[in-house]
Amino acid sequence: MKTEVMFNCGNSPKMERAIELTIALAQKDANLVNSHVREDFIWKIVGKDDVISLPDLTQELSKKPDVTELNVENALSHGNGSMCEGTLLFEDGSHLYFCNVVKFVNTAKDALVKEGHTYFIK
Repeated sequence: MKTEVMFNCGNSPKMERAIELTIALAQKDANLVNSHVREDFIWKIVGKDDVISLPDLTQELSKKPDVTELNVENALSHGNGSMCEGTLLFEDGSHLYFCNVVKFVNTAKDALVKEGHTYFIK
């Protein structure tokens, strides 16, 4: 998967973690996701009623189409929250705009993610 991430100062560990989590989700890499989240992590795709828990994540990711390119165009963090947004390109040539919003356990720079919300727009 080709990955492009906007330039940033590297001074925001939580912003970097949000970007890394987004990359892990796009790669369908449950082990990498696990390194960024708590055991009680939940993931919501906005507009769907499903709340995906960590034990169900691998199965849910396997249902998603393969991403060939991820472009992170913007990322921000403040307090115990962070977000990143950009575009996903799929094998069939289709693409989606996305925004991942994550909430950390606390404001520590090495805090784990406890919750994530993803918005998709065609």
